[in-house]
Amino acid sequence: MDRLHAQKIWKIASDLGLPPNGAPADAILGFCEDRAKAMLFDFPECASPSELLDIMAATLGTRFEEVQSDDELFALQRQYVLSGELGFTSLGKELEGESYGVTFLRMVACTGERPFVSVIDCRGKKSLRSYFTKWHEIAHLLILTDQQKSAYKRTHGYGANKDPEETLVDLIAGHMGFLPTFLLPEIRADVSFSEVDRIRLKLCPEASFQASAIAYAKNHRLPCLLIEAKLALRKDEEAETFQGCFSFHDPPTPRLRVQMVVPGGDARKHGLYIPKNHRVPETSVIHQVHDGQQDYAVATECLSFWKSSDGKRLEALPVRIEARKSFDAVLALISLAGDGPHLQRGTQKKRNPGGTRIFDDSY
Repeated sequence: MDRLHAQKIWKIASDLGLPPNGAPADAILGFCEDRAKAMLFDFPECASPSELLDIMAATLGTRFEEVQSDDELFALQRQYVLSGELGFTSLGKELEGESYGVTFLRMVACTGERPFVSVIDCRGKKSLRSYFTKWHEIAHLLILTDQQKSAYKRTHGYGANKDPEETLVDLIAGHMGFLPTFLLPEIRADVSFSEVDRIRLKLCPEASFQASAIAYAKNHRLPCLLIEAKLALRKDEEAETFQGCFSFHDPPTPRLRVQMVVPGGDARKHGLYIPKNHRVPETSVIHQVHDGQQDYAVATECLSFWKSSDGKRLEALPVRIEARKSFDAVLALISLAGDGPHLQRGTQKKRNPGGTRIFDDSY
């Protein structure tokens, strides 16, 4: 069953007093956006999601505490334990492994102090998710009912077997962190990574580049795709490897494949479609960026060069591909280019975009 239709999601919608309409997650998302609009009405000077984040933290009663190192974590833990917040004795354990944040209900808060504390783990690569982690903690508080507040504590982590509520809260965080109220007026006619950077720096500079690119592509009016390509196996190869079927043979070689696809602007209706796990052709600029020939490049290509293992090709559609290295992967922003059905790859443009480069691997 879809996690967003799990019994737990229906119960959350019911606890919030939302009418059943067949899509509980959509109803809950609308509930959260309505709460944001009410806060914006009270704070008309708010001009960005980053400012809204601070307003929501104050309104919902949480204080963000960011830890940049082990020493800062231990100092913060000691500070709160000495003040009587014994729940903080487990802070180090709460933030082990893939846990990125935790929110505590304070037991001995003084008058005027906020009732919650949200600790955001910014140690090492976890700092790349700090903006999303903050919104994740806020999202939990947005759907927290009065009955739940007396015993609230929530750890925010990532994993394959994610609780349905965590999936829902990720959805809320991704939406609220790039609220369309702020994002849509900023999206211009062209489709480019430079626009992603411009909007990110203006609206939410703490956000990762990839999270910003996902929101940008998802909300763009023009047909486009944001893809992430990594070395990976075909699904059948993964299954056979998992079952140990290659004990007497050489293991399969991972190929550069599409691991994430974010469509925008009714891309499919315009013929702009690349299936997940599709192999990236070696002639593509995406492959060249992945192989290290350059960190960034732009090219005009034809999607008919994309061929599956059974020989089927994608539609002969000329596209502009802008590719950018991101750790062990490549992010590519793909949009329509020209109108010739058999347009071959054009001249590649190579440049250093300059400025601050922020990479991330997901929401």
